[in-house]
Amino acid sequence: MPDRQKLTILFVQGLFIALLVAVWQWAAIAHPAPYLPRIGPIIEAWLSYFQAPLLHQAIWPSLYRLLAGFGIGAGLGVVFGLALGQARGLIDWTRPTLEFLRFIPAVAILPGALVILGPTDGMRIFIIAFGSFFPVLLATLDGTRRIEPLLLDVAKIEGLKPVTVSCRVILPATLPAIFAGLRIALGMALIMMIISELMAATNGIGVAMLRAQRLFQSAKVYGGVLAIGTISIVLTLALLAVERRVLRWHIGWREGAK
Repeated sequence: MPDRQKLTILFVQGLFIALLVAVWQWAAIAHPAPYLPRIGPIIEAWLSYFQAPLLHQAIWPSLYRLLAGFGIGAGLGVVFGLALGQARGLIDWTRPTLEFLRFIPAVAILPGALVILGPTDGMRIFIIAFGSFFPVLLATLDGTRRIEPLLLDVAKIEGLKPVTVSCRVILPATLPAIFAGLRIALGMALIMMIISELMAATNGIGVAMLRAQRLFQSAKVYGGVLAIGTISIVLTLALLAVERRVLRWHIGWREGAK
């Protein structure tokens, strides 16, 4: 993308954000209400989430659960996706179960997980992992199905072992689909992180926002929303940076084909 076009996009995005801020500030001044604070207190509350004590009471616990659950769910999704994608017969046996489970919202199993595991970090990590698992699993399965049969035939002719074929042929060819699934799973993990913290948690961003809501601290509630958005942007940019580094060959080929 040309630099001029990038600058135009950034300008339009900044202008849109500035317009939203101006409209909010006007509404807060023209129609003062407890649920509609001005922009200044919201920004102060947002920044307070990244300072002590909220940094230790809200941000770090939430990040720990998010990264642990996302890592477990995404890792299992890749492993099972690669295994099922190579075992054509096995996918026919497991497809009914997978189709049944993937349509169950992760929120629906939250009460059962709360009863079995209790209000623990293990329960919240499990819920986040469950929500992250299926987007990565389905993306990996789709990626294995799209592999050119010629690549597998060449690997067989070369006499490569199944493990070598998986690591040097199937996994690299599936990585673009895996990263697409990871981006979807990250959004799901963030949603499940907040929902799980709203039920029987003692720390985390969700707990801080819930306490602020009960105390009618609306600026702190909106500040928490901005803090969640900040975390999501940082994690998404980090994931995209890893993707561009790992898939340099794929991105270069894709851009050259345009």
